[in-house]
Amino acid sequence: MSRRVIDCTKVLSHGAADAFTALEFERVGQPQTLAHRIEMDADVGTHVLAPRRYARWGSDLAGLAPETFFGEGLVAHLEITADAPDIDSNRLEDAFGRNLGTRDIVVIAARGNGVSPSLTAQAAQWLFVRGAKLVALAEGISIGREQEPDDERVILSTLLENDVPVVRGLVNTETLSTERMAFMALPAPAADVTAWPVRFIALDPGLDPTQEIVEIEAPVDQPEADMDPAEADAVPEAADLEESDSDPSAEADEPEPQEQAEDDQSSEADEPSSDDDPDETDATQRSTEA
Repeated sequence: MSRRVIDCTKVLSHGAADAFTALEFERVGQPQTLAHRIEMDADVGTHVLAPRRYARWGSDLAGLAPETFFGEGLVAHLEITADAPDIDSNRLEDAFGRNLGTRDIVVIAARGNGVSPSLTAQAAQWLFVRGAKLVALAEGISIGREQEPDDERVILSTLLENDVPVVRGLVNTETLSTERMAFMALPAPAADVTAWPVRFIALDPGLDPTQEIVEIEAPVDQPEADMDPAEADAVPEAADLEESDSDPSAEADEPEPQEQAEDDQSSEADEPSSDDDPDETDATQRSTEA
């Protein structure tokens, strides 16, 4: 099955943000060889948060198994309005239903005209109960209420304290289908570090929902009335095919079963039997001569 490779990662550019700086230099003894010294915040761009983020005893990036960042899962495309900007458990239940499996990767994308969607505590609890092993949020989705800064810590702790990492800042999520697909978002195994940029890739077997589907009409069979005379002559009739299959001359040459049996009997009678006694045959010949 062919799959589309979708890169959901933000590009990190020098100077585009204060949190990322790439200083270019040449090493001593290596002329005309460029090197870079990177200065950045660990949670810049598309990044993953490790369980150690809010708990000292939590796992760091080096302590998480590689399979945590690779596997199959589903995407939820949520329509957000000004009257209902929250991403709660009911929205996730409607989006995933029973299709979400244990140890799946969950990608949440939201659309809304000028509305900032926010992930609620009930949604985080729902994701943990349903067994998600990695939760990825599209760019623009906030955690909790903006006027309550503690909401982000409380909500994320529901996932992080149970060793469920959270990826933030996905892009190009509108091109992902709702089919089951594979994801991978591998960070560097940095010890004691709570966040790191990732390259989030989706292997999507479905069609791009942003592209229009062009329907191609199947060719219509040409009626015999409109068929070219030369083409009509080239098509053999069914009766001709049946006649060509049966060869009358071959049937005439084959003997009838009864005649064949009589010929076989006469030929057997003419042949001397190999079981006759040679002495009796010689006696018969002598009596005939006398």
